[in-house]
Amino acid sequence: MMRLGLPSRLTPTFVLSITALALILSWIGLAWVGEVVSWSLAPYDTTPLERWPPQGTWQRDVSDFFQYSVGSSMLAAIFVGLSLALFLIALRKMPNSSGGWLRLMIGFALANFAIAASVTVSGFVMAGLPVELTPYPGYGWTVKFLVPEVFLLGLWIRLQARSIPRRIGLQS
Repeated sequence: MMRLGLPSRLTPTFVLSITALALILSWIGLAWVGEVVSWSLAPYDTTPLERWPPQGTWQRDVSDFFQYSVGSSMLAAIFVGLSLALFLIALRKMPNSSGGWLRLMIGFALANFAIAASVTVSGFVMAGLPVELTPYPGYGWTVKFLVPEVFLLGLWIRLQARSIPRRIGLQS
């Protein structure tokens, strides 16, 4: 087994276990991102019913979908599922070494924690800006949250996809 240059009390198995735990926790953070983005897509959930758009309009249908049932958790499942799929593809192409696995897990965990932190911070920053296409509530108000969220999620997908080795046994 490859030595990772660690003190003898930190065995590679222990380090890989701790890193795997960090990766799992990062997927929980990624689920949080899905919930935040779902909130941006359901702008009427905290609004009095008399201010909601009429039944049958696209604004009401989209808001209701992301507020209730499957829609409220769908994005979290998609984000975590996508990250897990990319991780498994990368793991399959990674050379059979604890050092390679460690770098891969650390890379994915850091990317997941970074997107969770970035989306959270962007929400606070955008909430303080007086940028609104229409007054609260509605999509004209939440678009200021959606634009940076979509941009950051695009960067996150690109970052994780780039960590997949191009050929089996080679690292990018």
